[in-house]
Amino acid sequence: MKQTLLTFLFGASLLASCRKENIDIPATPEEPCIEQTANPAGRSYTSDSVVAYNCTSKHCGFMPLSSKNYWVYEDSVFTDGIFAKVQYDTLRYSTNWKSLTDDLVWWESNISVGLPEKLYANDSAFYSLQDRMFIPGYMDARKDFSLFPGDSLRYLSNFDDLMAAGRSLKLKTAVSSPAGNFTDCLYFEKNARNYRKDQVFFKPGLGVIKYIKEMAPPGSPFIKLQQVSTLISYHLE
Repeated sequence: MKQTLLTFLFGASLLASCRKENIDIPATPEEPCIEQTANPAGRSYTSDSVVAYNCTSKHCGFMPLSSKNYWVYEDSVFTDGIFAKVQYDTLRYSTNWKSLTDDLVWWESNISVGLPEKLYANDSAFYSLQDRMFIPGYMDARKDFSLFPGDSLRYLSNFDDLMAAGRSLKLKTAVSSPAGNFTDCLYFEKNARNYRKDQVFFKPGLGVIKYIKEMAPPGSPFIKLQQVSTLISYHLE
């Protein structure tokens, strides 16, 4: 009887020691975020030196970039100023390219919210990577949007096929969307008169809060509203 009781007490103590709250489960180490500091503005690459690349790391800076990140937008779609529909789109950067001459990783988006289609982001600016017009076989890197020292900045910019006037402002008031209220935002504008106007409300370290696109219909000199995209949720790792 005494031996049976000792066996029972030993088994009970062993069971208690294995209870969930007593098991020390090691935490999964968080993947480090790699800072980007290069400035590729003005660089050119031959097309065969920019190759497809599978980036498994995450890059932090002006905009956090990772294949696991996504931003969900409610898009109000217009046909030359006339409301057509509402749809929901998810922005992802799941396609990557590497420029072999400088070892930079470029991220390609699946939808447009006013940022370059193929971009590199360092700690303070976006850079676009585009095919050189009229000269096949070359790609050029240009600075697109960036932080700036004052409250506002004007500069020369461009769309894919036309020059535009660029304007940037530091916003004094919060930008609100279903995803939250965001302070210390930036406003970027590209305006090619009688052709196209893009407006981007951007939160550094997060992404685009709102994007407004206006464009002139073919044969018309007057721009019309085409798209309003508003951030409703996001996931960043």
